[in-house]
Amino acid sequence: MRDRAPDEWDCVVFMAVVEAGTRQRAVRLLADRYDEHITVEGVRSILLKINRWLGRPALREGVGPRGKAELTVRGRRFQRFCERVRSLYQEERGRLAESDVTRLVCLPHHATIVKTLYVETLAQYPPGEEKVGIEELQQSDRGTESFFDQAFWPLTTGTYHLAIGQPPPAEFREELQSDLLYESQLEVLVPAEYPGDAMPLAEFVRSVSHVPPKDSRARLLLEERIAANRVDDPGEERRVASATYEIGSVIERVALLHECGLASPLVLAPSDIALIYKPGMRFGGAGVEHSKWVPLHHETERLTLEVHVTTANPRPNHLRPIVALLKKICADQPRLRGEVTSIHHHDDIEPPRPVHALDPV
Repeated sequence: MRDRAPDEWDCVVFMAVVEAGTRQRAVRLLADRYDEHITVEGVRSILLKINRWLGRPALREGVGPRGKAELTVRGRRFQRFCERVRSLYQEERGRLAESDVTRLVCLPHHATIVKTLYVETLAQYPPGEEKVGIEELQQSDRGTESFFDQAFWPLTTGTYHLAIGQPPPAEFREELQSDLLYESQLEVLVPAEYPGDAMPLAEFVRSVSHVPPKDSRARLLLEERIAANRVDDPGEERRVASATYEIGSVIERVALLHECGLASPLVLAPSDIALIYKPGMRFGGAGVEHSKWVPLHHETERLTLEVHVTTANPRPNHLRPIVALLKKICADQPRLRGEVTSIHHHDDIEPPRPVHALDPV
């Protein structure tokens, strides 16, 4: 069963009752101090919630002088808890209030996007003044649960103003608004002499590969399509060489095997993550000519993942130009979407329809 712990507002109401002495006076205090209007019954409901969470009453109401409530032993401990909660929120709000710079959170492979955003906004009026602060998460935060905790939840509390990554899960779709920036596709690192310009899913499954961990969207999509298309699967224990977010070191080892002409596992990655390891990019240097990236597909279907920019809902007006600029930046970087091959443009078949990971994506 979910632990329905008191939130910040519950703590504020509780402390108001302690300070004012009665529920009725607490209602007036909250209206005067916070411009928040709550009924006596609303206060009662919050106190009941707190008591249920504590397992015993936090207050003895009507027993003190002039009918004021008194704290129980457990209530005094909970009061200290409330003070810590309030202090943490106030410290965070104070830190955020020190700067009016818009804060954006993203993953490491979005660096090419946010670098362009940062430079272009820096040139805007007043020139040279920072307009967007960038918070880059860890590679491990690509997992669905970690991105929820590190990006979407702080977005709802105002810690961040924009997030680049997966679309928000269903439970946040009333609080958050997201727009599609681009679709990445799953790609496979193979030797340069690989005969095709795309790899069928059935062939991939028969090979040994380095893949992302099970909580990543790319891995969820891969396993879902293997099952949905009833691909003959020898089992993960036979086809997975490793499951890691540290793709850089894996690519370096496999690319060296390609250069030496030795047998090697495959490497699977979304195209936006693979991008910086391609020719002409930051890590696409010496030896890159011995390897190439090819799209993974099943028949005419590409395996794609949506990448969104997400803000509060409704979207504040000052964020709209930034969202528009992000869309333009991504439109100007077609390589984020991956290698274009004959599975995308073939005279004899219809254009492939994208296949997306199941929610949450």
